[in-house]
Amino acid sequence: MANNTTIRTQALVIGAGATGAGVMRDLALRGVHCVLVDRSDVNAGASGGNHGLLHSGGRYVSNDPHAATECREEGDILKKLSPQCIEETSGYFVAVEGDDEKFIADYKGHCDACGIDCREIDPAEAREQEPNLAENTIAVYEVPDASVDPFKLSLENIAHAKMHNGSKYLRRTEVVGFDISGGRINAALCRDVDTGEETRVEAEQYINAAGAWADGIARLAGAEIAMMFSQGTLLVTQERLSRRVINRLRPPSDGDILVPGGTVSILGTTSVKIDDPAKCRPTV
Repeated sequence: MANNTTIRTQALVIGAGATGAGVMRDLALRGVHCVLVDRSDVNAGASGGNHGLLHSGGRYVSNDPHAATECREEGDILKKLSPQCIEETSGYFVAVEGDDEKFIADYKGHCDACGIDCREIDPAEAREQEPNLAENTIAVYEVPDASVDPFKLSLENIAHAKMHNGSKYLRRTEVVGFDISGGRINAALCRDVDTGEETRVEAEQYINAAGAWADGIARLAGAEIAMMFSQGTLLVTQERLSRRVINRLRPPSDGDILVPGGTVSILGTTSVKIDDPAKCRPTV
């Protein structure tokens, strides 16, 4: 492969989603020079195609306490470090007539076990605060859910890293191979998606933050990551339907979250298994 340019850096981060952008900033603050590349652009994958919910952990307390605790801890960190990217809406978990009464009764205990603040709200008070709640609401719990702007978060992480120590971001730059010898990566071979210009990036460390495409990157280096893929659909409303995040008070399932974001609300999501992230398409 003929190369037009060689870039030398301490760390190459592959994938400019929330993880890659966050890693870039974290390393830059530690004095590590980085190059971040993405074959598309910032948050072009799952980091941009989501409902913007900053989970309190309340959704997972019944079926995955470990994930619930991680959500709480990570949410607290983000609220402290990037408050300008977050609207602290709080969230309601809402049950209606016919919902599982045992699940409703056990919910607060699950939250307490995970260290998640949870307060029971009188249904009449909740409907006064959120008029679009169903008339047959029978139970409401409030948790510290929030709404996050994932694009602003990632863009600010990248900008801070660039400003702090001159780290670089190369958009629409695809990793197409690695120069490997003796079981060690000598360089990542990159190509500009638009111009075809080729760049050799020589780094001390290579960080695979490619999300759903992480296995494809790993295979270029002779490794393999077992992955399972799912796609989901979100519905964006024309106006904001609630002040708070509204969750169904039931085990996680399809279409059970309404997240306010700016002037709209986002309803979702679904989860359908697919065998290749390239096949992820909106359903009709």
